[in-house]
Amino acid sequence: MDIHEIYQEDNKFEGEESIYYVLVGKGDSSRWDKSHKYYIITRSAVAIYDINAASMVKKIKVMTWPIPNEEHDAQEKNSGYFNRFKEGVIYKVAGRLQYSYFGELAFLYIREVLEENASGTKLDKNQEKYLAPIVLEDEVLGKLVLEKSEGLFEGKYDFAGNDITIYIEVEWDSKATWKKPLTVARDFAEHIASKDEVFRSYIASDEDLYDAALECVEEYEDECEIRFSTQEEFADALKGRMKYIFVNRNGSYTVGYDDGYVFGGHEIDVDVNSKGEMVCAEMR
Repeated sequence: MDIHEIYQEDNKFEGEESIYYVLVGKGDSSRWDKSHKYYIITRSAVAIYDINAASMVKKIKVMTWPIPNEEHDAQEKNSGYFNRFKEGVIYKVAGRLQYSYFGELAFLYIREVLEENASGTKLDKNQEKYLAPIVLEDEVLGKLVLEKSEGLFEGKYDFAGNDITIYIEVEWDSKATWKKPLTVARDFAEHIASKDEVFRSYIASDEDLYDAALECVEEYEDECEIRFSTQEEFADALKGRMKYIFVNRNGSYTVGYDDGYVFGGHEIDVDVNSKGEMVCAEMR
């Protein structure tokens, strides 16, 4: 008896097996079954369509399936068993509607995946809506676009005639994660001129970075776009070369500068911790 036969004997289902389209969401879990015979994996579903019944499956938003104990143990370090389904993708599956321990229809049990990236389905419009970017019109930062697959708001902010790219890391489906990084990004934008001056001075004051930059300027003079012979001149040469700010969810962030081809076209980054303290300047 294979694991799916055992699982179906252990649980209660409604009706016979059917074929479904499933639009996969975000969120998963694993637990040992009460008899310790196998592990039960779950994954959220945005929408489920019963192909045989030609109707949407209402209320059920969780998929579930069993895996052998040894398979779980082998993949536990990297949680590889969660990789069976990808968020935002439509799958064609064979399965059954399953009752919870409380006697309510709560799960779509997955016996077999028949097709990945299914198209031309009754869930295509659901998928378009689910994957559609979120557009935020911010009073300070302007237009920000959140691509759900990337987990980043992205926008442009004009500073001294240059477009600075803004990246803000969030969990798109949890607005609670938006507040802190957005607040940090707004504060940065509102004080960008003074912060730029501080960051450039901080970069130039790093002895190792300055010495390496000066050596490159002297060795590759014809290729470098900027010139300097003192730390003050180095800081001044970086004026107008800010490229981006990347704000992390915890409020820490990185500001990147064009290196003027001093380091062969790399960036010079300043890392700022969640307390607003500069902690590192380096070429990357």
